[in-house]
Amino acid sequence: MESLKLEIPNNTHQQEYERIMDKWEALEENIQPELMRRGKTSYDKWLEYCEDDRTTASMLSTKIPATLYFLVNESQEIIGGIVINHADTKRGHLHAGIVLWHRGKGYGTTMLTLALKECKKMGISKVHICPNSRENKAAIQTILNNGGKLLNEFKENEVWFERYEISIL
Repeated sequence: MESLKLEIPNNTHQQEYERIMDKWEALEENIQPELMRRGKTSYDKWLEYCEDDRTTASMLSTKIPATLYFLVNESQEIIGGIVINHADTKRGHLHAGIVLWHRGKGYGTTMLTLALKECKKMGISKVHICPNSRENKAAIQTILNNGGKLLNEFKENEVWFERYEISIL
């Protein structure tokens, strides 16, 4: 597979971010991770929100800082995004998504592998991930590909979630 890396969004990503979001929003309403969504704000303002999420988390309902990373290839194309919560939440440490036109190519597994390295740097030794549906087979397979073990299931707002754990050694 091509060379991929995680990058924290910055000014160099603006044109690519706007390009992929124009396309992604036209194809899908429920873009994940949620922090990828731009709403009706400018890119500069969106970057400020991302910075707040990483530092104070004042606008996040959990009040737990979270860092958004883009998965980019060597051409700086944004393939997807992953959010690492700096502490565990009811919905886990990680939330991720691959742009619709790159799904099914193994990028999710690679992105999760890279994110687990970032979690280790943050001192997180047991990473929890909660796919938002038992039917989200691609997400579940990605978790299993990275050593995930099913811990339990829970229901929230009429949606079933499975909670997986990946131990980082």
